[in-house]
Amino acid sequence: MTGYVGNCNNIIDWQSVVDTIKDKEPGYIGPRHKEGDAVVGIDDIALKWKEAGYITAAKGGNAGWGMYFAGTHFDQSVVDTFSEYVGITPISAWISRIDPGMMAPWHWDANDNEEEYSTMELERYSVHICKPQPGHVFAVDDIVMYNQSQGDTFKWTSRKSWHGGGNCGLTPKYLFNIFGERNGS
Repeated sequence: MTGYVGNCNNIIDWQSVVDTIKDKEPGYIGPRHKEGDAVVGIDDIALKWKEAGYITAAKGGNAGWGMYFAGTHFDQSVVDTFSEYVGITPISAWISRIDPGMMAPWHWDANDNEEEYSTMELERYSVHICKPQPGHVFAVDDIVMYNQSQGDTFKWTSRKSWHGGGNCGLTPKYLFNIFGERNGS
């Protein structure tokens, strides 16, 4: 079950990280994949979204989020420090941004490297990196998170846990995401 790990705001200055990316263009606006792409799981997610009536930002809808990456948009030391905090060797890390009025519909992170990752024992974490704001909502599995403190960290049940987020607030919502192998595995 997804659960609270602790607060890491004392080891990473998350406000500084947010300030670093807030005026930058994201690497891309998700979702990156669409129905028919050769990615394990994407057709199932796309079908569920289509049946529910979601329209992506690329087609004028409100299903969309920005993606920021270490080494390009923010310092790699953030990934390194966090990985040490939770005891993993990182494989992938990013910051997602959901602007006011936008959302990330219910999904799991179908990945280009899914076949490789499915053979590994991976741990997945997320960190609320902006100060709590009205309207910022995030859900993983059966846990709904609202008004989390800056730095609140959660370990997910699985890298493939279903999740979604929305922003009915007035400011962008940022979330740090990471998965990797447990050190010593």
